[in-house]
Amino acid sequence: MMTLWNGSIEVENCVYTGPRPSFMYPESTNQTYTLLGIETGSFEYEIREESGRAAFGDLLLCPPDTLFKRKALEEITFHVIYFHWVMPKLELYDQLPVGKFGIHDTARLLSTYSYLRGMQKIFSTMTTARNRAIPLLLDLLFLCEMDRELALKGKDSSDPIMQLAAGYIHRHLFEEISLKQIAGKLGIGQSQLTRRFHAAYGTTPVDYITKLRLDEVKRRLLETDETLDTIAYRCGFENGSYLSRVFSAKIGITPSSFRRNYRI
Repeated sequence: MMTLWNGSIEVENCVYTGPRPSFMYPESTNQTYTLLGIETGSFEYEIREESGRAAFGDLLLCPPDTLFKRKALEEITFHVIYFHWVMPKLELYDQLPVGKFGIHDTARLLSTYSYLRGMQKIFSTMTTARNRAIPLLLDLLFLCEMDRELALKGKDSSDPIMQLAAGYIHRHLFEEISLKQIAGKLGIGQSQLTRRFHAAYGTTPVDYITKLRLDEVKRRLLETDETLDTIAYRCGFENGSYLSRVFSAKIGITPSSFRRNYRI
């Protein structure tokens, strides 16, 4: 349990599962808070008086002793964190947002998801894993709070169509991606895709793809002994030479220098 200035938080369980055709249970009521983050696919949900559809980029928070209904609309991959937040009774629901939150900073969301996936191997075997999950949980809750503040200020930038676009990019990140094909699947023009994506996420689809790929490149440079050509192949770049040019232009340092300077 971690003690915070306004209470304490304890992670009960942390699950990553999928792809799977459906949820194991169409509804549930838990004694803990339930935070669900969808990586791929989409589903319908109902929490209290709120109902709708959730896809990549959405986080859903359900309070304790509250019915949480859900129905998968396609194959889904998702994270679930069950946790307790011990706070003064009158402040409990005022402190944590409830319902669905469309996260603007999807790059940060994906990074947190990546750490959560990595923890699954140790979560069931290490008692310290629950404490390790707390900073990741707090980061997800912070993203929810930022979304709530934007909504209260009238700056809610959630765009369901662009969430589908981001989800497609996420699923096919290391494959050849055609913006024309994505736009066609969404029933919009390519220029409209670029404009709306930038409005929703603050960057163009091309820059979004490049950043996510380079994040994986940096991870592989530091954590593996793979050659640059191998990393390029695994991360969606044509070859090592092209990757080196892109990496140097975007990061400001060559891949070999990055590996040499930051590897521990």
